[in-house]
Amino acid sequence: MSALPGSLSLFLPLLVKLLKGPGTILVAINGLLTGLLLWLTINAVRDGHPSVWLFLIIAALLLLGILVFAIRGSRLSKHVDELANLQVEPSQEIITADGRSTRDEEINQRIKDAAYEASLRDGKFMPRVKAAQRAAIAAAGGTVQAPYLKADLRITIIAGLVTLAAGPLSFFLLILTAIIS
Repeated sequence: MSALPGSLSLFLPLLVKLLKGPGTILVAINGLLTGLLLWLTINAVRDGHPSVWLFLIIAALLLLGILVFAIRGSRLSKHVDELANLQVEPSQEIITADGRSTRDEEINQRIKDAAYEASLRDGKFMPRVKAAQRAAIAAAGGTVQAPYLKADLRITIIAGLVTLAAGPLSFFLLILTAIIS
């Protein structure tokens, strides 16, 4: 993924900023399509078409995924915007007797911690994503320095994939529902 373990902590804020507009449009359009599908399937079930129950359940699950992605995306965006507004204070660097900087030692320790966390693949579901998130937290110096890494990114990724697939799937199911009812 990158040369530095934990570079997700640097890459994720940029990705959130770049995808904020398109993500909002994706959520709005796919949410409207899926909402229309849900409304149409509810009416079809009320009219006595039992074969549309499956479409109703699919529409509800897709709408749930879109809602989760919208909430997670807005939280990520809020955290990234808060980080951009923070004032950077000058740091005090201590030089040791042998000429080494404590700041350099801290950076080296963070890189070692990030490499260690990246090497652990103990998650059962999407272990590489979990390891990358732990490495990014270690490289950033904890979730205080990178609050956007607090939430589990695996859920956000799955919800994003559901949101991405919801538009075409909802459109196809809308056509099928209209044919059936």
